[in-house]
Amino acid sequence: MNAMMPRKPKSLKHLIGSYRNLLLVFMSVAVLTPSVWGLETAQVMNEAAQGDENAAYFLGVMYKTGSGVSPDCDKALKWTEKAALQGHTLAQSHLGMMYSKGCGEQVKKNLFEAYYWTALAAKQGLQFARENLKKLEGQLHPYLIAEAQQKVEDFKPN
Repeated sequence: MNAMMPRKPKSLKHLIGSYRNLLLVFMSVAVLTPSVWGLETAQVMNEAAQGDENAAYFLGVMYKTGSGVSPDCDKALKWTEKAALQGHTLAQSHLGMMYSKGCGEQVKKNLFEAYYWTALAAKQGLQFARENLKKLEGQLHPYLIAEAQQKVEDFKPN
């Protein structure tokens, strides 16, 4: 590239994608440490039990990955769903991914639920949820997609 030529500014989509990737890396590092942003596991559990949606989401991720606790798909589902029902966008997307793949023997693959939770996160503007939604659309009957979309419209956070 010629040193005298000005560089093209990066598109907004490219910047958002870069920040999203940075956020995912940061979250992964936070989850893989013994504590989440300086909070001990017991504190996260206590705050989640008191209704904190962020703590519930992180506790769900901790149970899913086995970070600071024994891996447990049932508990991962419970806490992730608790946060998702409160309107936590990342929890909704994560719950959609759990249902799209299944989790261990307890959480069965359910493409309708995967589509529903992913669509909730996509509606709130989460780009990678929008991308995942496109993948799920090809796997569901249009009737089920319409039913899930109606369920999304009717959703009210707790």
